[in-house]
Amino acid sequence: MAEEEVEEGGGGNENGNGETKSGGGKKKLIIIIVAVVLLLVIGIVVFLLMSGDEEEELPEEEQPVTDVAEPLAEPVFLPLESFVVNLKDGRRFLKTTIQLMLSEPGAAAYLTVRLVEVKDIVLAELQELSVEDVKQSDAREALRQRLISSISQIFPSKPEWEDPEPIRKVLFEEFVVQ
Repeated sequence: MAEEEVEEGGGGNENGNGETKSGGGKKKLIIIIVAVVLLLVIGIVVFLLMSGDEEEELPEEEQPVTDVAEPLAEPVFLPLESFVVNLKDGRRFLKTTIQLMLSEPGAAAYLTVRLVEVKDIVLAELQELSVEDVKQSDAREALRQRLISSISQIFPSKPEWEDPEPIRKVLFEEFVVQ
């Protein structure tokens, strides 16, 4: 009879302390649930922090544009290749690679046909530079403006395109003095 009572009592589910084994399973389940909830909270916090950075930036329409009055939707770039010229002092030379940023594809086609003339104008302007001119911080901007005005003289008086001043920028890809 003593054997029957033990089997009816739970068949040995009790440990030496009088606790059942199912209590340990409940603790594991609670720990797993807490860990999952904690991971979800961390994931939500990270997502909110990442999306918060995008909201701080101004939309493209509201960002201030400093160089050009109105940004070009589709600028046209005309590469003029590299130029190597002696500077005025004769002991140093300038190597530069230039591209023109244009607002009109028609103007780019017009200059492409007259590329030799454009390169001649650029060479003439670059050969007028001295070492001191190149070292000055505002010399590049002055050179850009001179190049724009000199190259613009090639355009016809009544162009086929809408923009009367299609050369928007002169971009230096490389500018090395040796």
